[in-house]
Amino acid sequence: MHFILRNTIKIIFLLIGFICKSQNADEAKIDTVYNNLYSRTPKNFKVDEISKPNNRFFTLDLNSIGGLRSVYQFQDDLKFNSTEINWLNKQIDQIALAFYLEGKPILIRKVGGYDGCPDVNVYTETIKRKKVTILNFCFTCSGAGKLDKFIQIFNNRTNSLLK
Repeated sequence: MHFILRNTIKIIFLLIGFICKSQNADEAKIDTVYNNLYSRTPKNFKVDEISKPNNRFFTLDLNSIGGLRSVYQFQDDLKFNSTEINWLNKQIDQIALAFYLEGKPILIRKVGGYDGCPDVNVYTETIKRKKVTILNFCFTCSGAGKLDKFIQIFNNRTNSLLK
């Protein structure tokens, strides 16, 4: 199990390396904005250490959208129990709240599939008279379903605050 997970992670990093190497300067600037937002910890967000389940995967950096997404998408493979999944769901909800309280509400959109991903993966829209950052999660034809609940939890919290 550990060997398979380690090899999967190596392959993912290898693919990311090839993708990053093939981008031009303008795409790199756009990706920098995306990556900064994706890996940023909002001021008001702190991982709930008190009720955090004792799981070695929860010792990873879970202070960002990217960190939470990384662990969340492998929850089936890592065989998380309901307590661990509920804790993760709460962290997703709370990070969405923290971005909103900072004055930077975010909504996540699932893009990609057969038509591919758009050129812009982060942009702003005005929703209910508020400036909202849209963060695209780009997927190939498979694998998008693993994050449907993650996106739903995050967006439900943001949408409820935008009302």
